[in-house]
Amino acid sequence: MTETTKAPLWFWVIGVIALLWNMMGLAAYFQQFMMSPEAFATLRPEQQNLLLDQPVWLTSAFAVAVFAGFVGSILLLARKRLAVRMFLLSLIAVFIQFGGLFLLKGYADVLTGGEWIMPILIPVFAAGLYLYARKTEKDGILA
Repeated sequence: MTETTKAPLWFWVIGVIALLWNMMGLAAYFQQFMMSPEAFATLRPEQQNLLLDQPVWLTSAFAVAVFAGFVGSILLLARKRLAVRMFLLSLIAVFIQFGGLFLLKGYADVLTGGEWIMPILIPVFAAGLYLYARKTEKDGILA
């Protein structure tokens, strides 16, 4: 049986932040997935074309990224080692998603000003959460 170390306060703070971050990801996914025709009409034409031309594999990568991140956050708070694997899956899906958007779909041409914030933060958070979970596993906080 693996012995676990007592989780410090910062573990719980980061775990809750991870959960909230990934809940925002789920909300963004469902917002895009269930967008009404009226909401779609308010998007710029470039954004509309990007969504209309988005292949299934890219949408699937988005779904895997947010669901794996959300489950990873719950597992992290439950102090389960499987959190590391879920965060790795989420990170891989994020790279597939944004790689497809930027390399194949011309996403960079559609973004303006502040719209660059999330495409930068999302991979940074995904990598950070994976590395953090890996460290907590190594430190014996996860069982």
